[in-house]
Amino acid sequence: MNDKKNPADEKISDLVSFRDEKSPKGLLKRVISLEQIDQEDKVKLIHELKPFGSMYRYSTLIANQSKAPIKEVKTKIRFPAFLDLIRSDPPHMILDPLNPEEDEQKQVRIQFEEITPESHHQVNIFLSPLDLEREGEIRSYVTFVNNKDFVRALDSKPILIMLTPLSIEKCIVPSSQISPFSKSLENVRAIKSIGVGIKTQFDPDFFFSKLCQNIQNQNFQLITMNKENRVAWYFGVDLVSSDEVLIIGQIVQNKIEWIAIAKNPHLLISLLSKVANEFASQMLIDGIIDSIDQIRNLECEYCGAPLSYMPQKGVAITCLQCNNSQIVWK
Repeated sequence: MNDKKNPADEKISDLVSFRDEKSPKGLLKRVISLEQIDQEDKVKLIHELKPFGSMYRYSTLIANQSKAPIKEVKTKIRFPAFLDLIRSDPPHMILDPLNPEEDEQKQVRIQFEEITPESHHQVNIFLSPLDLEREGEIRSYVTFVNNKDFVRALDSKPILIMLTPLSIEKCIVPSSQISPFSKSLENVRAIKSIGVGIKTQFDPDFFFSKLCQNIQNQNFQLITMNKENRVAWYFGVDLVSSDEVLIIGQIVQNKIEWIAIAKNPHLLISLLSKVANEFASQMLIDGIIDSIDQIRNLECEYCGAPLSYMPQKGVAITCLQCNNSQIVWK
């Protein structure tokens, strides 16, 4: 028997990797299932209410800070009936029917199929006051299915909305002060643009006279007027806040516009809501329109920019700001 080792066997044994050797640290990775990820206190609901031009913007943010998705995310926002829903982002949120005799709150809702790990979804609604002598609460409610297939619910603390009536006093200022006032960095600007849905031809001079009367009814002082271009400048002081206010009324193509400038953005919202609501009511009283629904907000439902004109019924218009097409008068 020959006990001599084969040199080739020695070379092969040097290349053998034995299975019972421990793997170096750091190469082992623990596989964690989604069900093992803890989502408790890692899904947050954040909300806020802020002035946004001629209206209020209420924002709800659902933040999934966990490393697993949440599904069937249902969001409801309840707000007082004296606020009018102008638009939403995302657009086309569902506004539930309101029973005026029973309901003091309106509700919009939207559903997301999923919010991925470490991401968020934000919902914005834009509201305009219908009545300035009211107060109420706005809040959000969210339900979702977590990674363990349990339904979880979150709700925000209510935000109190208090609206106060205006009290304008006439204030005479030189026309030379209008431009510096409107350009002052201390002031903010807001615009309200509407269209009147009528089948007859739009008479710009008629509506300009109605617009000027509408502003004068708020006790503003006429500073100057350009009848050819159908634009007028008015000035006043709010006795409640002591803020000076410049309001401009103009007819642009076939739409009616108010531009208001002051230091207080809440004052601008109240003022523009009041003049627009009273203008619509007067159109109804005078028989110019048969329904208040013929007064249409000419603000893009996607970005909020003023639309360039009032389109015919059923005809789409493209926003010059975001290039999205929409039908204003349906």
